[in-house]
Amino acid sequence: MNTQTFALNAQRRRDGHSIANIALAAQGVAESRPDCFVSVCSANDVATQAAKVEAGIATGENLPLAGLTFCVKDNIDVAGHVSSGNCPGYGDVAVETAPAVQMALDAGAILIGKNTMDQFATGLNGTRSPDPICRNAIDPAIIPGGSSSGSAVAVAAGICDFSYGSDTGGSGRVPAAANGIVGFKPTPGLISARGMVYCNRSFDVIPIFAKTIDDVAMVFDVVGGADPLDPFAYNGTLQTAPDAAGKHFAIPDSLDHFGDLAALAAHQKNLSQLEKAGASFTKIDFAPFKEAGDLVFQSALVAERLIDYGDFIESHPDKVVGPVAQAINAGRAFSAQDAFEVLHRVAELKLACNAVFAEVDALLVPTIPRLFTVAEMLADPMPRNTIMGTYTYFANPLGLSAIAVPGAKRDDGLPSSLCFVGRPGADLELLRTANSFAPVL
Repeated sequence: MNTQTFALNAQRRRDGHSIANIALAAQGVAESRPDCFVSVCSANDVATQAAKVEAGIATGENLPLAGLTFCVKDNIDVAGHVSSGNCPGYGDVAVETAPAVQMALDAGAILIGKNTMDQFATGLNGTRSPDPICRNAIDPAIIPGGSSSGSAVAVAAGICDFSYGSDTGGSGRVPAAANGIVGFKPTPGLISARGMVYCNRSFDVIPIFAKTIDDVAMVFDVVGGADPLDPFAYNGTLQTAPDAAGKHFAIPDSLDHFGDLAALAAHQKNLSQLEKAGASFTKIDFAPFKEAGDLVFQSALVAERLIDYGDFIESHPDKVVGPVAQAINAGRAFSAQDAFEVLHRVAELKLACNAVFAEVDALLVPTIPRLFTVAEMLADPMPRNTIMGTYTYFANPLGLSAIAVPGAKRDDGLPSSLCFVGRPGADLELLRTANSFAPVL
C-alpha cells in the first residue's frame, strides 16, 4: 500500500521515536490550534493511550491502526468530553464513546481531541462557528469547507493521521476538497452512526479523512460494517471490489462553476487525465440528482434537524450563529403531510438515479463547483453556502457512497477535487476504482 501518511509514522518509529512521543507531539500541536480543536485530550490521557498500545504490540495483539493519531468532530461522542456541536452551553459530558471511535481505539489508534465545526453541522463552508473560525490548511484566506472543517484541516495540516467528521449534505467531502485531501463518505449505515448529535438521523454518515485513499481504506477496513444496534444500519448487499481497469463513468450533462474559471479548467483537466488513463464517459441527465440534493434544505427534510437541537435554539437564540439558526428554523414551517410527501419523492428519485448506475461504474462530479474566500462567504453566507453543496447534497438522501479525491492544482495554486459517486453498498469497489485513477490526477 502507498500509505504516505501512515508510513510516515512507521518511519518515525523506525527512527527511534516512540508511539508516545509521536502522539504527545500531535497533542501539543492540537493545543496550539483553537481554530481547529474544540477540546484536546490531556497529555496524561494521550500518554496512557500510547502506553496501552505499546503494551499491546509487545504482547502480539492485532492492532491494525497501532500508534496512528486521530481526532473526531465535536458532534461525535467521546466519553468524558462534551458533544457540543460547537455551540457553547449545548450538550452534556458523554458517558459512552461512539462505536466508530471505540473501534479505532481498540485497533490501536490514539485519540488527540475533538474538532471545531460549523455549528450543529449546519453549513458547508467552515465559517459558521464561534471565534476563532477554522482556517484552511493551504491558504487561510480561503474557506476551509464545512461542516467538518477542523477534522479536515487537522489531517491536511499533518496534526493527525486520520479523522472522523459527519456528512449530511457533503461535510465529509467539501472540506476535503478545500484542503487538498481525501474524504470518504460510505453508504449510509456502513459505519455506525450511533453516539452523535444528529442533523438528519435518517441519512447522517460518519466519513473518514486521510491523506490517501489507501489510508482511508485501512481505517474503513477496521470500522466499516453494519452495526446490529444501529437502527439505520445498511442492510443491503456489500459489493465486492473487482479489477478497476477501463472504467466507464457518468458525468453530468451540464456543470455550473458559478464563474470560477480556474475551477472549470481544473475539472476539465481532471477528466482529460482520466480519459488518457482509459476512462470513458457518458453524459447523463443530472436533474434527478439535483432535485434530490435540493430537497435536503428546501423541503421538510430540514425539519428533522429540530429533533436534536430545535428546543435549544428556540430557548437560547443568543448562542446560535445567525445563518445556522436561519437554516434550522426553516424546518418549523413544514407539516407532517409535507414530510411524507418528500419521503415519497425521495423514493421516486432513488429509482431514477439508481438506474444510472446500472449502465456505469460510477458518477463523476467536481466535489465543489468553486472556492470562496472567507470574506466572500461572510458577505453573502446563505446562497454561497448552498453553492458549495451543488454536487454533494444528493448523495445521502439517495443512499449512495462517495469519495472526494485531490485533482490537478488550479491555475491559482489552490486545490481541485474530483468526487467518485457509487451505488449503495459499492464502497469497496468505489475505493478501488478511485485509487486506480488517483495517480493520474
